[in-house]
Amino acid sequence: MNVCVFYYDGFCESEIVLSIWGRPVNFIFAALEDRIYISEEKQKYLPDKTIGELIPDDIDIFIIPGGDPSHLYDNIVLKDFIKALDEKNKWIAGICGGSFLMAKYGLLDGKKCTGSGSGVAPDSRFFPLYEKSHLVNEDVVIDGNKITATGQAFVEFAIAIGKVMGIYKNEDEIKMEYNWLKNIKG
Repeated sequence: MNVCVFYYDGFCESEIVLSIWGRPVNFIFAALEDRIYISEEKQKYLPDKTIGELIPDDIDIFIIPGGDPSHLYDNIVLKDFIKALDEKNKWIAGICGGSFLMAKYGLLDGKKCTGSGSGVAPDSRFFPLYEKSHLVNEDVVIDGNKITATGQAFVEFAIAIGKVMGIYKNEDEIKMEYNWLKNIKG
């Protein structure tokens, strides 16, 4: 299983806590350029590959972290790559601001989705991005090959990604993982 996490300046690293670390997964960390990216939390990240070096057939899940990706809305290279993934029915997952990019690229047209920190309010500047989508008030939404999550639902997002990857044996294992990630005892 190849999981690609997309880096961009200002991405929110805390929203991509993945329960799949330590599992038999090949992680690819990609960005538009081969340079250091600084997260919202001011950590520095260097990608393994650029988007131009990736082959859509080699990616199983593409994860777009939250943050403010508005500077990427008109990026044709990224848009074409993500559209190629979608055409091959690859999983595309966006949390918080990551769903903004998905909506801007038309990936959520006609789809059930959620977005932003606590959803997308009608008076939000991001609301127009979802005019062709079906916004719902849920933490995580899976519709077709798309996963969207609110920013606070990073644990639920990780569990949803793990589920579509088939890494859990049963519901008890999911509950155990959830409780560990949320620091719930007992």
